[in-house]
Amino acid sequence: PAGTGKTYLLRLIGRELQRRVEKHLSDRIPVVHITVPHDPENKLNWIWEIASFLALAPEPKSEAEARQLRRIPDLSLPVHTVMERKQTRLLLVDDIQRVSPSQLGPILHYFDYLRTRLGITTIFCGTGATDIVHAARKGCDRRDDALWTAHQRLQPGATTADLKAAVAKEQKVRSLLPVTWVDPLPYSDDQGPFLAVLKGFEKNLRMRKLSKDVLTRHAQYLHDRTGGYFLYLSQLICGAAVAAILDGTEDVTLEHLQAIRIGREEILPSR
Repeated sequence: PAGTGKTYLLRLIGRELQRRVEKHLSDRIPVVHITVPHDPENKLNWIWEIASFLALAPEPKSEAEARQLRRIPDLSLPVHTVMERKQTRLLLVDDIQRVSPSQLGPILHYFDYLRTRLGITTIFCGTGATDIVHAARKGCDRRDDALWTAHQRLQPGATTADLKAAVAKEQKVRSLLPVTWVDPLPYSDDQGPFLAVLKGFEKNLRMRKLSKDVLTRHAQYLHDRTGGYFLYLSQLICGAAVAAILDGTEDVTLEHLQAIRIGREEILPSR
């Protein structure tokens, strides 16, 4: 679901790989992070997004230049060259929910090419990413036709009904690719994931008079307010921390948390 922290997790994966590589080599670009282009029908728009991340796509120098209608150049060769020389190994694609399977299908073969030629792994992120990628792969690879032909060779004497049953059985296998599900953080009184996340926030808060267990003491309240959704939790904690800095208290209190409105909840203050 939206707001559970998928993009945060995606960036965390990228930063961890970047950190490991940069520990030994400083002249690499191990990770490329893009979002789905505004027009996903065109393969060149996807490549343009990668080129923009690699600083290969020139930005307009003036407003007048930006208003001019320009044909997007094919940057496939520069993108391939830079990723090969800089040994890119991970391509992160976010907001995949904005793409239909038919739009994603053609670009999957390009990502396959990057994997085969350059060893680049692609991670798709977004609500319903599993279904979208599976449907796109099924459509662009003509998997059903391939399965039918394969079973015809394996079972020369099989009837049409037997072949249909064999193909249907394999169709139930969604994908051999690993899938990570990101759900709202559950609450528990012991050292569960929600408390672990709160401790992570506490560790990264930089305030002069921060109390011990400043967030974990309000764990039940924070979960009730956010439902365990990472996006709302982050908004609430960051908003309260900013308010505490501005008023000079330099400590997050329950009053600070109660004063922050988040997401679509509480258009009016609760009574």
